[in-house]
Amino acid sequence: MCWSGEASALLATAGLGSTAYVAYKGEDKGLWMPLGFFSLMELLQAFTYYYIDDCGAHMNHVLTVLGFIHIAFQGFFINAASLHFVPTEWREKIQPYVYSICFFSTVLMILKLYPFHIVTGVGTACVPGKNILCDTQLCSVTGEWHIAWGLPLSLYPHNLLGYYLPAFILPFIYGSWRLTLYHIGLGPLLVILLTGNLNERAAIWCLLSIGLLLIVIKSPIRRLLYVKKWYFWEYPIKK
Repeated sequence: MCWSGEASALLATAGLGSTAYVAYKGEDKGLWMPLGFFSLMELLQAFTYYYIDDCGAHMNHVLTVLGFIHIAFQGFFINAASLHFVPTEWREKIQPYVYSICFFSTVLMILKLYPFHIVTGVGTACVPGKNILCDTQLCSVTGEWHIAWGLPLSLYPHNLLGYYLPAFILPFIYGSWRLTLYHIGLGPLLVILLTGNLNERAAIWCLLSIGLLLIVIKSPIRRLLYVKKWYFWEYPIKK
């Protein structure tokens, strides 16, 4: 692997340090809170490396579940960042509805941990190698170059409502399309090129953490992500 616990710890330190700094400087919490949240993922993964491939260790199980729960809550923080790049009037109007959808999606994701297919006979189990984050046992293992998480999840509720809706579809609909494309480019598209392991793809959040860091530090990238006009807005945006 070209990644390691030390690399994850270093990225977590840089991310959390930058979060504290920009929060102190009075930047919008819609930027520094997501950076802090995704930096915590790097910290979680740094600890996971100490137990990687030890599928009998309770801490391996706990850290794997915590990684999944982190993913389940990501919709809130992805939308916090996405809402920053739309006009204030529009943001204040829609954010209660946006976060309500995020809450609904988070609940659906967490429900995938419950074995409905065993307890109730409703639904089916996920299929290892076909469904993301799926395995017959609960364990964090070595991927091609990063951690790969495996969990015996229920196939339903579907990831479309549990993750893709709040992370990609919703921000695009309300107008933060530039950040959404930036997110897709640094996330799913680049990760697909880096590994063919479905369980490993879901664990590679360092790329998005770096992308958020580039936005928070007021790089030229941040200026390119603001949206001034969108189909559903009822007013022109004046600068």
